[in-house]
Amino acid sequence: MNKLDRMDYRILDVLQENGRLPIKILADRVGISVSPCWQRVKKLEKDGIIRRYIAEIAIEKLQSVQIVLANVALSKHHRDALDFFERNMCVIPEVVECYEVMGQFDYHMKFVVSSIERYTEIVERFLTPEFGVERYFTDIVSRVAKEDRAIHLRSLI
Repeated sequence: MNKLDRMDYRILDVLQENGRLPIKILADRVGISVSPCWQRVKKLEKDGIIRRYIAEIAIEKLQSVQIVLANVALSKHHRDALDFFERNMCVIPEVVECYEVMGQFDYHMKFVVSSIERYTEIVERFLTPEFGVERYFTDIVSRVAKEDRAIHLRSLI
């Protein structure tokens, strides 16, 4: 675990809001000069705390999509079986999130698909005994009530 101070957290909070801010504006917003701000950002990147900068797309403005949540239970629970499943799920572009979980299921997954028919194709191909799947349950999202990719760091410190 990297030891971060409050200034690092402030920088991260601001960058989560807008990762394209020029360093001068970022420095002004967090209350330090440009050079130390730039050095801190570079260190956060080097340490892997800032993984990447991305554009958040409003997909609903481009095309109609369906969000599907699936809970998956595997038939075997040894590390090789879990790794095999993960390797195969992570190459499916429609799988946008995949979490190994503890509880009744082994994985919780989020799919963003062009249609329910496309989800069905994926299920028929990948959520099968061949990939170690014993059972799965699907929830089709009818409406997104909240979707926030930012991690609110102040609530964690």
